[in-house]
Amino acid sequence: MGTLNYGMAVVLVAILIVSSTGVVYYYDQFQQATRSGQTYVSELSTETSQYNSLASSYDSAFSLDNSTLALLVGTIAVINTSLPIYQQASTQLAQLWDRYLALKPASSSLYSADILVDFGNGTRVWHNATQVQPGWNMYTETVLLTGGNMQAIWYPSYQEHLITSIDGIADTQTMSWFLWTYNRTSSWQAAQVGADDLPVYNGSTLAYTYCAQTPSYTPECVP
Repeated sequence: MGTLNYGMAVVLVAILIVSSTGVVYYYDQFQQATRSGQTYVSELSTETSQYNSLASSYDSAFSLDNSTLALLVGTIAVINTSLPIYQQASTQLAQLWDRYLALKPASSSLYSADILVDFGNGTRVWHNATQVQPGWNMYTETVLLTGGNMQAIWYPSYQEHLITSIDGIADTQTMSWFLWTYNRTSSWQAAQVGADDLPVYNGSTLAYTYCAQTPSYTPECVP
């Protein structure tokens, strides 16, 4: 009986040793996981702080871009294209707008318009789904579409530009650029106002055509 009790005691001790070893092992794993979790939480907190800082800086830069765009649009809106400052302002506007479109947040609300440029020689270029800032007019959009490669005369008394050249194709005594609007009811109609007074709305369809005109300056073409 004594031998049996001794054997059972040895077995129990062995079980206790194994169990305690397992407990120590899992406790050690638990401690490591806890430390790792604390490290991850700390890193996440740091990353969150950095993200918030970057987001704040991005919002500030985006707001500055908006202000700069407004200033450039205001500048080109009241000057002749022959002035040196026009070339600088229009180029910077086109570059800034490209950057704006690449970086804009998803929450930004922009208009989308389809714009046709018909050069009168068989070349017709559609600028579909062109993104536009709400409140912009066709003159501003023309500057952006051409990257400033256009010419126009500014008439202060009318507060309007007369566009005389697009992408190197200039008006002559017999050929001119004409601006058109489109709707499903009346199809294409010659614009009754100049590009400065023609707002570009979401879903607008607009066109320029280069063609001959009658003595009363009526276009002899339709887009």
